[in-house]
Amino acid sequence: MAGRKLRNRSSAAAFLSYHSIAPEGPTYLTISADLFERQLALLRRRQVQSGDLGDLTAVAAGRPIGRTAFLTFDDGFLDNFETALPILRQYESSAFVFVLPPLVDDGAAFEWAEVESDRRRYPAMMRSVTWPMLEQMKEGGFEVGSHTLSHPHLARLGGESLREELWESRAAIKAHLGSCDTLAYPFGEWSAEVAAAAADCGYRFAFTLPTVSGQRRATPLSIPRVNIDYRDDERRFAAKLSPLGRRLLLSAAAGAWRRR
Repeated sequence: MAGRKLRNRSSAAAFLSYHSIAPEGPTYLTISADLFERQLALLRRRQVQSGDLGDLTAVAAGRPIGRTAFLTFDDGFLDNFETALPILRQYESSAFVFVLPPLVDDGAAFEWAEVESDRRRYPAMMRSVTWPMLEQMKEGGFEVGSHTLSHPHLARLGGESLREELWESRAAIKAHLGSCDTLAYPFGEWSAEVAAAAADCGYRFAFTLPTVSGQRRATPLSIPRVNIDYRDDERRFAAKLSPLGRRLLLSAAAGAWRRR
């Protein structure tokens, strides 16, 4: 039963991936504050609670929970603090945020190669939160996890390089905030070797994002999510909340269609 819920296809547990909450930004990474609030309002109307680390632990252990949506935010955008946090507080909702400690140190601009053009186009929003912001976010219901040190393609790494990305990022978050139990793989990419390394480094849970490939199975260290983007009005968002909608989005056929 626990494995089925972690597969992101059950009515009890939906795992959703967000990035930025801003008026404008990279197309599939950004939704407006108004749309985010409407999505949270829909969750409230449908009596779907937001999940925290305790709920995730219960799911992994096979214990029953009510209808729950796990809201996760990758990269640690500055607007996660400035915009998402107040809205989540308004709706008494919790969430997970995954950050890159070297960028958090100075609230620096995102600097991995794949976002270079977006950084030039949206310099004000392509920036990281800071440690004081994360302290407030943790107090406000965010669980803070790792997104590695430099946002690499982890499956292309091995040995000490892989361990450094996972171990050092977790150590930095623990040093500043006291704990770090969760990880989101950069680009949503993972492998059995990467998951084993994450376990060895002390992570209890890790999230994937299989946008261009299907994922049928899941473990606590390979929990698949579906991405939320600017097109997800109430109708589309409700479809992504449904077990059938998530089953289709996480299927191999959907991944093949996206690759084309």
